[in-house]
Amino acid sequence: MSEVQKEFQTAVAVIAKLEPKFIELVKTSNTDVLFKNELLYASQALMNNDYLCRAAISNSLSLRNAFSQVAACGLTLNPARGFAYLVPREGQVILDVSYRGMIKAAVNDGAIKDCIVELVYANDEFVYRGKRQSPSHTFNPFDKKADRGEFVGAFVEALLPDGRVHVEAVTAEEIYAAREASELWKRKKKGPWVDFFAAMAKKSAIKIARKYWPQSGPKLDELIQYLNTNGGEGFASQDVPLAVVERVIGANDEVEPVEPLPTSNQEEAANEPVAAAQPAEEADREPERADPPAAEPAADSAPAADPEPQAVEGEVMPAKEPEPKPAELPEKVVKKVAELVRRASAQGCWAAAKEYVSTWPEEARQYALQQLKAGEYLAASEGE
Repeated sequence: MSEVQKEFQTAVAVIAKLEPKFIELVKTSNTDVLFKNELLYASQALMNNDYLCRAAISNSLSLRNAFSQVAACGLTLNPARGFAYLVPREGQVILDVSYRGMIKAAVNDGAIKDCIVELVYANDEFVYRGKRQSPSHTFNPFDKKADRGEFVGAFVEALLPDGRVHVEAVTAEEIYAAREASELWKRKKKGPWVDFFAAMAKKSAIKIARKYWPQSGPKLDELIQYLNTNGGEGFASQDVPLAVVERVIGANDEVEPVEPLPTSNQEEAANEPVAAAQPAEEADREPERADPPAAEPAADSAPAADPEPQAVEGEVMPAKEPEPKPAELPEKVVKKVAELVRRASAQGCWAAAKEYVSTWPEEARQYALQQLKAGEYLAASEGE
């Protein structure tokens, strides 16, 4: 047996061991993907991409995390559907989601019934008619891009559950600012923004537009969060204009973002957690589990687990004063955990939040699990 075949079999074995957890995550996330089918698609991807296979072997934690996202977001790896893909990125395996996959997640969540996203160029005939009426967009789809002129922006037209339409126009400046904020583009000026600009621009437009839909599905929000952190598609620079950041994150209805924790490829390289890239909200690639959201434990609402009395399964623990953070954990780690707890409490996705932190470094993971359990007990005691 060749070395390549051994690596392939090892990578597939890593995924195969995830079956019980995958099935449980499908149930808790209320998705309908089938483990055996997704295992087959993942195996095909590994077989056809040596770089992906090597990344999976060298960083098995990232492979498990990425494959778990499939169960959480419910987007199949079937290449014929074009929703999501396992891709190698920065030495780890990432679940990359296309703009079609983002639309599918929003439809599955009931946030919208359908969606159209189109890029607009200077030579197109485009007439904007407001947010509640479809625009007029005329162009020859067979023209070369150079003939259509300069890229001027995009529009996202969503059919809402009540039958109304919502049209969001996104300027080229906003999309370019999103690209400049992307960690991948910022550092290397290459990757999906070069190879798949149209698809990345559409994904960025959807990220902005979804903030203005009357209803918002948690799976799409989690998907975007995952792509912006683990996928390196978030804001990586403080040089991005504040107006662009506010437009993307929805301004006043969002808490102040905190830097994400290191992903699994950094766990083996360091003993203490180090923030990977500052959070954010923009970027994408064609061919984006979203980080599970969570809820910030306030001083009077997020107790720490008591080290002496052990919780019995199903028992509601009384609220207690939160214990101080471990001295060795940086403040940004504590803030990230607090945000995770806040979102988990708000959306009731405790299992998904625990799954998300499973790839964190040991000290950060234990602290996060402790805070999540405390928050979950408190939510149960309050009848949530």
